[in-house]
This record gives sequence, C-alpha cells and structure tokens, in this order.
Amino acid sequence: MPKLIKIPHKVHASTCYVNGIFDLLTWRGAEYDYFLLPVVGGMASFAYLKFKSANPPCMVYWGNNPKYLLNDLSQIIGFNMLSSEGKAFKNEFPKMKRFLEKDEPVMVGALDMYYLHYYSGLYQKEHVSIHYLLLVGYDDEKMVVYVHDCGVSGVQEISYSDFEKSLNINVPGMSKKNSYKVFTFPSVMPSELEVAEKGLIMKANRMLGPPVSMLGIPAMRKLAKDIDTWKNEDCFKHMVAYSGLTPPLISEDLSRNDGLRFEQSRVLKELGTKYNKTEWINASNLFKSSGELIIQLSKKAVIYDNHSCSELINKIAEVEEKAYKTLIKKEVF
Repeated sequence: MPKLIKIPHKVHASTCYVNGIFDLLTWRGAEYDYFLLPVVGGMASFAYLKFKSANPPCMVYWGNNPKYLLNDLSQIIGFNMLSSEGKAFKNEFPKMKRFLEKDEPVMVGALDMYYLHYYSGLYQKEHVSIHYLLLVGYDDEKMVVYVHDCGVSGVQEISYSDFEKSLNINVPGMSKKNSYKVFTFPSVMPSELEVAEKGLIMKANRMLGPPVSMLGIPAMRKLAKDIDTWKNEDCFKHMVAYSGLTPPLISEDLSRNDGLRFEQSRVLKELGTKYNKTEWINASNLFKSSGELIIQLSKKAVIYDNHSCSELINKIAEVEEKAYKTLIKKEVF
C-alpha cells in the first residue's frame, strides 16, 4: 500500500537546510518566522577552513554547516534527533519506510540534485551535492518516493532508482552517503520569543568567543591577514559561492551574495519591533551594513583583488563584532 503523510509545506528556495524542519515544526503547531530558524541555528555566521590537501585549500563559509545547524536548533527548541549515515541504501531504505509508516517524516541528505528530475536545469546536467529533502511517503507499486523540496510547491515524486543514486554521495564535513534524520518534538513548543532570545544569545557568544579559531569573528580577522597572500583562484570562488544562494554555483548577479545578512537583519528588525527589543533593532541595522560589505567583497573576490578583500573583511569583522555585542548588551567601544 502507498503511504503519504500530509503535512504543511512552505516553499522558500535555497533554504533546503531548514525547510524540512520548518514544515515539521509547523505541523506540530509551532508558529515561527521562517528565517528565525536558520538565523539562530547558525546561518549568517562564519567559518574559515584551511587544508593543504583539500580542493580548494582555503574554504570560507558564511553560515553554519547544516549538520551543526540542526544540532543547535535541537538545543534551542528542545527536540531529539535520530541520525544515520554511511550505511548501505538497501539496509537503510526499509528503515526509512518504517518511520514513514509510523507517520514520522524523514529528512534526507546531503544529496545530489543531479538526480532530481523536477529541476530541469540541473537534472543529469549539473552535480550540486548539498541539497536536503523531507521524505513524506513512498509507493512500492509505482517505485517512487514522495518528498517536500524547498524550491517546489506540493509533493514531488522521485523514482527509487534516482533516489538511491542521489543519496550515494559523501560530502566531506557535511554528511556521508545515505544520511537521514528523524525528529521527536516536545509536547509543548517554545514560543517564538523564547526561541529568539535563547538562540540569539547562543549565536552571539559563539561568534564573539568561538570554541575553535576557525569560527566566528576571530576567524574573519585571520582570513583578512591570510587573503593578502592567496594565489589560488578557486579559494576566491569558494568564498563568493558560499556567500550566495546557490553554492557551489556563482550567480552572475552578485546582489544576493550577502551571506544571508539581509534576512538576519529583517528578522531582527521585525521581531525587535514585535517584542520591543531595542537591541535587536540596533543590531539589525549593523547586519544590513555587513551584508552590503559582503556583496562588495564578492565583487572584489571575483577579480581576485587581494588587498581590497582584506580591507573589506576587516570592516565586516568590525561591524559584526559590534552587532553581536549589541545583541548581548555588552559594552561596545
């Protein structure tokens, strides 16, 4: 018998890392601003990684790894998460089906968009291996799974064959092949204000005093020093791609390469007004400025202007340090 779990679906392109969990939370009765989840979960943050053997050897991310974003959200919201990765599809797919039979949707990924037929521009043309879907059903007779995808309305069908191939990827630092997650939510969801207050303080402290030097404001300042000596063009391209909405692809129009700062600014302004939080509104203005600086940085990076990039990164670090200190009401000099 076919199985399809009917739950609400919000369409918002380029937000696959949070789209499924937002659908699930809405289904369970939560009412949150859509971008509150990625903002408090660590998107619109910063990481700078250096590995001599990697390609490219220097990698800049303007947001959290989706793997850690979900871990952070679980602490903030209070849900539990069962994860599996790196195992054989033939063993794991029956387990996914059993979760679905119990009315438990399954988040799958990272997976390769090369095998998603409803993205005609990518299907069997371009490998984009950082996508996530919410699995909501299956049909053994038709040999298809049913999914929610952040960029498409309604329920989509994917053949068992394409589904298996899409999950057969290893994305270093993000996920191993055949990765999936299943969630258990608290009986009473925290309010939007509770999520915002807890999440923003957690994020601000992590950006200002990160547990490792590759993260946050200290990592920005390290990048500002290092980038003057960069010679590998792929390092610049990576920095630009991951400030935009379609990494690892780079859009010809860089006006959205703001590292999600504009959405972070909007969320802070709207929630600050809603809940009378002056510090959130003040931080909102600063993040709008840092988003504009990241766009300028992207334009300089695509022409490999080392010195200008260095100057802009230092400015971004200065503005965002002030913004995060404002959020936690720490004295700003």
